Amino acid sequence: MITRIEIDGFKTFDQFELDFRPFSAVVGPNASGKSNLFDALRFLSLLAQTDIRSAMQELRGEPEELFRRTPMGTSPAMRFAIEVLLNEDGIDAFGTRYQIKARRLRYELCLSIRVGPRGNPQGIFVTHERCDIIPRKSDAATFVSAKLVGSSGRKTPFLSMVGEEGKKSAIEIRQDGPAESGTSKRGRPITLSAAEASRTALSTISTAEFPHLYALRHLLSSMRFLEINPAAARRPSDKFEAKFLHPDASNLAAVLAYLRDGSATEARPDGVLNDISTDLASLIPSVKKVEVFDEAKDYSFGVRTSDGLSFSSRVISDGTLRLLALLSILNDPDRAGILCFEEPENGVHEGRIGALIELLRDASMLSDIAEMRLFQVLINTHSPAVLGALLDEEIIAADMVAEIDPQTRSRQTKTRMRVGVQTGLELDPSRHLTRAEVDRILRRQSGEA
Repeated sequence: MITRIEIDGFKTFDQFELDFRPFSAVVGPNASGKSNLFDALRFLSLLAQTDIRSAMQELRGEPEELFRRTPMGTSPAMRFAIEVLLNEDGIDAFGTRYQIKARRLRYELCLSIRVGPRGNPQGIFVTHERCDIIPRKSDAATFVSAKLVGSSGRKTPFLSMVGEEGKKSAIEIRQDGPAESGTSKRGRPITLSAAEASRTALSTISTAEFPHLYALRHLLSSMRFLEINPAAARRPSDKFEAKFLHPDASNLAAVLAYLRDGSATEARPDGVLNDISTDLASLIPSVKKVEVFDEAKDYSFGVRTSDGLSFSSRVISDGTLRLLALLSILNDPDRAGILCFEEPENGVHEGRIGALIELLRDASMLSDIAEMRLFQVLINTHSPAVLGALLDEEIIAADMVAEIDPQTRSRQTKTRMRVGVQTGLELDPSRHLTRAEVDRILRRQSGEA
């Protein structure tokens, strides 16, 4: 779970800071930076898996266009920091179990453009990377209880750059305690050259030999961004397809079959597929049951309506497919990590949006039980109906603001996001706003105000 993000020099972000909750909704008009925030999260996820160039190619625009642009030129660097709450244990890709003592970590990263003698860009490199424990006394995430945080007396960072200031020459990765296999141990740090760092050191962590860093990398790399393609979701799925939903939902049939078979009991032969059917019916009253069909080489699915008619996935509406894909994630007994979903209201009748928001909120409910898998839901929307269904503390209001640079007197615009609707007289307009103001921002975009 990400509890805080800081961004500077990326797209429309300038000295940007934002706190998240287990369920947070970014509310704002188009072109206010909502998608740019998801792009920043996606970029961090990609940087935990691959090199900088490959990560940038997965985003919208050319690499140089990802750096913030102002009338004064392009920013030479982009900086990120995130604070996270991790699960207390896990299993790495080779089946080794690990446990971590400190569940609250802060990770910082800076990427800079290197310019040649003629002013031409020669590449983009890591110029700062660090991962530390967040001490309990300085932990600002008020919704995280002490029972969940854990404790550690560690003083040194798990990962940092070393060398003279301005001339960091190496990245040090420090071991941090035993895994189940006993392979991990404290000792001399692993040193990587930072002279031509074209990927993050975090992306090189592939085993539980470094439990805290592995848990952090796993959290970032497994972040899911739902961008459902109804045409792809309708197709049958090969029986050897992945069991976790693809971003475009192209393996939805296989996921539904996996959930059915993996949770089936004698009393409930369809397992959590029954729960998916119930939740879908709460959003689309004409639906009675979701059905999965086992073919010779693949799986397919359909829905049965309350009047007894069956409809295959080929004729199900786009909105129903979007909801079915979302519910397959929310009802997964093994759900964990972070789900980012744009405009969840698409295809949902306005009168049912409240029920949808309740499902999202319940799925991300934070428990004081340490063994529970953490699951975070982040959405963005420009729907007044969604705004009306949100609790005050769940709202993140997004808009663009203009500032005058005091030195150059040039006008610059940037994304602003304010957390939590406030009431009362002691209102700081730079950080807080009223629900009526959020509503005005949305209606101004649609021409209603």
